Amino acid sequence: MINSPKPEFGLLSGLRVIMIGLSVAAPFAGELYAEHGADVIWIENPKAVDSARVARKGGSWQQDRRNMRSLTMNYRSEKGKEAFLRLISTTDVLIEASVGGSFDRAGLSDEVLWQANPGLIIAHISGFGQTGSPEYVKRASYDPIAQAFGCVMRMNGVEGLPSMPAMPFPGDYSAAFYAFGMSLAALYKRHQTGKGESIDIAQYELMIRLQANYPTDYLRYGLDYVKEGPHSLICAGYGTYKCADGNEIYTLLLGAGAVERGLKVLGLEYGSEDFPAGSTLVPINTPAGDKLEAALQEYFSSHTAQEVEEAFCAARVPCSRLMNYEQAKVNPQYMAREVFTTWTAADGKTLIPGVNVMPKLARNPGRIWRGAPNVGMDNEDILSQLGYSDGEIKEMYEQGILDRKEYFEP
Repeated sequence: MINSPKPEFGLLSGLRVIMIGLSVAAPFAGELYAEHGADVIWIENPKAVDSARVARKGGSWQQDRRNMRSLTMNYRSEKGKEAFLRLISTTDVLIEASVGGSFDRAGLSDEVLWQANPGLIIAHISGFGQTGSPEYVKRASYDPIAQAFGCVMRMNGVEGLPSMPAMPFPGDYSAAFYAFGMSLAALYKRHQTGKGESIDIAQYELMIRLQANYPTDYLRYGLDYVKEGPHSLICAGYGTYKCADGNEIYTLLLGAGAVERGLKVLGLEYGSEDFPAGSTLVPINTPAGDKLEAALQEYFSSHTAQEVEEAFCAARVPCSRLMNYEQAKVNPQYMAREVFTTWTAADGKTLIPGVNVMPKLARNPGRIWRGAPNVGMDNEDILSQLGYSDGEIKEMYEQGILDRKEYFEP
């Protein structure tokens, strides 16, 4: 079992982060801290551990909880709350994901937390926010709910068929990145003021914020979004195409240079009446667009996806095969940049394969120093550092405030 002291490394060494949350959003935000050197303490409910440990063989737990320490404690019980606030006094950032207002209702409002630690940075992640219309604030939510309410799910799919959520989990991962980035910005501000901050992250708001020009176009001109499906509704040569071997590629003949070079690959004349010089795109559903699409279909039907990719990329036309994990595993670019790696699980012997730490840093690189922790693996270490005696910790186990489980594979 890996239970050694955390090594010093990365940009965030010296920071302590508490992470409380299930599934994706809060854990991934904590993981970003953990991979870059922060001491991240993951607090779980002793009566209902994170579903990520068992869902689809626990891959989410192994990938996105590595480097963390586990404190499996009922932090809302009387004794648990006392220990939690003592821990808060030593902490820089708290990241929590729950239904809006949950911490207030548990007697752990921002003001209570700031009494324990005036410089604490608090990132609340919820579906609908901490404030607003009460019936919405209290709504339960997951990533697809945020996509549905945030006007983004209706954009995904093919016109005439049921809408579908974008995968994998853009609402969760965008919330994680916002929590990570904004909490770091708040830490920077704390250096100037000495005061903490509370960040209210509503996932549906992120979904509406990340829609480029479309909300503005509607609010200003009444122009609504129309589902594109696998092909642009504006440009020819912009979308997913099937090749001779049955595999798919995605390409964009967009920009004057790409249009010119792409036409040359296809044997079409750039600078002609159909394709005037300087064209940055070829409009879809026009004579020129139909001519380009027909040439593309003919070319793709007589070449494999790899051949298309090689020819288009050699001509500096944006293009890629639709990769799967098996192809990525042996791809030279994936291999050269060590996208995949392995690390040792919490049992001290099982090797876990997965995605490496990224992005890459020249001077203060992140690293994986331990696998995702067992349930309550670090209870004793954390609580003893807070001044709890062995007897007090034993009593908390007996009262069900703490729990601990050995390593298992689901």
